[in-house]
Formats: sequence, C-alpha cells, structure tokens
Amino acid sequence: CVRFATEVAGVEDLGMLGRGSGEEIGTYVEKLMSSELSGNVIDICPVGALTSKPFAFKARNWELKGTESIDVTDAVGSNIRIDSRGPEVMRITPRLNE
Repeated sequence: CVRFATEVAGVEDLGMLGRGSGEEIGTYVEKLMSSELSGNVIDICPVGALTSKPFAFKARNWELKGTESIDVTDAVGSNIRIDSRGPEVMRITPRLNE
C-alpha cells in the first residue's frame, strides 16, 4: 500500500507509523491523501490493512452477490464488480478486463 502511494502515485502521504506489533499504516499527522490515485490504494493493498470506510464491517464477503458490470460514469467504461446483499449495493470494486 505504502509502496504504491510512493512509487506509482508519486505522493508520500501514506506510511508506516509506530513500531513492532503496534505498527499501523496511515497518513502522517492526520493528513489526507492528495493523489488522484488514492482510491486505488484500498484495492491493491495485498494484506488488507486498509479498508473502505463506508463498507467496513457492514457485510462478509460470502454474504455478497457479485455482478460484473461496466462503469457508466466515466468516459473509459471501466470494468467493475457490484457486490450486493439483497436489493442493497454494498460496494463497487474494480475488476480485471480479460
């Protein structure tokens, strides 16, 4: 997560805070991430250290039904997966275009 923010997004807003078992990933001094790629950090985090605040602890992955779709709100037509539980959309995540 930190490496993506630094090397790909080009911002050093995210880093490791603390030491040992109390180490956390976060922003420095309550600062917000200012990169246009900040939304991608949650999706590419390999250890799940970062979670989406609106979705966190609302549902378990096995409770969700995933539907592949296309994002109609951007000009690129990005591939997305819509995860829902019943009629309620719980989260939208990117998906690989294969």
